[in-house]
Amino acid sequence: MNVLSEILRDERGSLSAARIFLFASLVFTAAIIVVDSLLWATVPNAAYALLGTIFTGLLAWTAGPRIAQYFGPQIGAVASGIGAALTREPRLPDLLDNDPRFEDDER
Repeated sequence: MNVLSEILRDERGSLSAARIFLFASLVFTAAIIVVDSLLWATVPNAAYALLGTIFTGLLAWTAGPRIAQYFGPQIGAVASGIGAALTREPRLPDLLDNDPRFEDDER
């Protein structure tokens, strides 16, 4: 039971609501799947889709801050690089090939 208590606690040592809801959702979904496969076989696929959507939302709530902490700076760097590339003026050559002063020096 000590391991479960550690899983449900965040980095500061306090119980995490997101982790508790995620754990309860997983246990409920596992119980529904087992009972449905053994006894009922009548739970519609839409119910499983709804449970999956709830699970995905809880997972995003649980992992979202960590994902933002690690991937946020990389996403920001890519976005700033794209923004910097879009604001530059195109550089034209000093002498175009249709200029009368142009000489073709390829041999």
